[in-house]
Amino acid sequence: MSPPRARWNAPAISFYVVTALAALVFRFALLPFSTKFGEPGDHDDFVRWGMQATDEGLLTLYDKPPARHPWQMWYEGQWLRGQREFDRVCNYPPLSAYLLYASGLVFRLVSQDRLINTVVSHACFSSWSILADLVLAAACAAVVSHLRGSRAARWTWLVALFFPPFWWDSVVWAQMDTVLLAPVVWMLYFMLRQRWACAGFLWGVAFGLKPQAILFIPLWGYALFAERPRGRVILGGLVAAGTIGAIALPFMLHSGLAWLRLSYLQNVGGEYADQITLKAFNIWYVDLLRTDSLDAFARWGPLTKSGWGKVFLLAGMLAGFVAGLWRWRGDRRALLFWAALSLLLFMMLPTEVHERYLLLVLPFVGVATAVSRRFWPGFMLLSVVTMAQLTWPSWMKEEPGSWPDIQALLVERYQRERGVSGAWSRPSLEEWLADARAEYRTRRQQTVPYEWALTVLSLTGAVCAAAACFTVKVEAVQPGAAPRAD
Repeated sequence: MSPPRARWNAPAISFYVVTALAALVFRFALLPFSTKFGEPGDHDDFVRWGMQATDEGLLTLYDKPPARHPWQMWYEGQWLRGQREFDRVCNYPPLSAYLLYASGLVFRLVSQDRLINTVVSHACFSSWSILADLVLAAACAAVVSHLRGSRAARWTWLVALFFPPFWWDSVVWAQMDTVLLAPVVWMLYFMLRQRWACAGFLWGVAFGLKPQAILFIPLWGYALFAERPRGRVILGGLVAAGTIGAIALPFMLHSGLAWLRLSYLQNVGGEYADQITLKAFNIWYVDLLRTDSLDAFARWGPLTKSGWGKVFLLAGMLAGFVAGLWRWRGDRRALLFWAALSLLLFMMLPTEVHERYLLLVLPFVGVATAVSRRFWPGFMLLSVVTMAQLTWPSWMKEEPGSWPDIQALLVERYQRERGVSGAWSRPSLEEWLADARAEYRTRRQQTVPYEWALTVLSLTGAVCAAAACFTVKVEAVQPGAAPRAD
């Protein structure tokens, strides 16, 4: 039985237009909150890269860090102005560099002083994420329409438009995660439709936007084993490579493979490789709560924690891959299930996972939820955990594992002040550090129970979603046919 096709009559068009406009108005109304509750460091990077591209030339982005520029910060009820004492060479891929350049041009036109962390700066640089939110919602609806029909697709569109983790990440936190998600969910749609060249083109676009596009290599590997003819899958991969090559060509002619080193090699496995987790409530957060140590190079028997994370990921991927090939054979939803499962494994098992990365799982688990109600428990739990991870600066009193950095700063301050003070009246360094350590522990204990609860919810949600992938009723679904919801 084929799913009912979407009827593009006047009421249907009005529904999508009105809800899209409402979503846009809602997001732009949230922009003032981004100046106080956003991630100012990342926003500072984006704006300074955009200004560097417009002032010094687009192709200079991978040559050097941008010049510092005034910003404002909301601190204890007042605005403080200054400059961020940190410089970073652009570590986003070339297509994002083009977007930053376009935003920089607009920002130069509409802001005379180009002050960073204002409503204007956020409007200029978050517009791509806001647009991507709508494109992502349309992609989720398209996948559900293909598998379930137009009625389920409308509900999916509506939920995705106003799903809190998406608009919080895109607008309030001013991040670009949905800019990646929009093309990769459309990529999945074309993979399900067996249109591999289109899917490959979108994968190449994703590679040009964010380095997390590499997380979809297992999905294409699964397709290579499960889909026929394999030549068309290989063609899709070649189209992806050609697409990112064409996007990056101007930068390669200017500075070789600097873009690849900075946005992929260094960004993916370099900067935070020494930390077991970056506010991600996965299996390593359990270890962090036990030890209050972020050291990923501490040894567990023959391997470091980082090494064990890679072993866990490899074993999980291999087991899931083999089980999926056996369990989902003949089921056209297999690519959807494997996308959700493989991304979950990436989020829960290795070290060096950011808090925002769980957001990458939600569209795939959410679409699976529209296909089968078995995914509801996992989807709901993971949604709650994602919001907690995205809002941690608002409720976490002290960052876990941060005592070594605090101690180093205190020692530096002690030595500096003692050197310039003739009459030193402070306690000894040992006493000062002991008092500071006691205060640190007190602040940590205020939120540790919540962190334990969220970690348990996260792992439970991941297990529920993974179990749903293998307990959902397998149905042979031909292109254009819809499975029943079980």
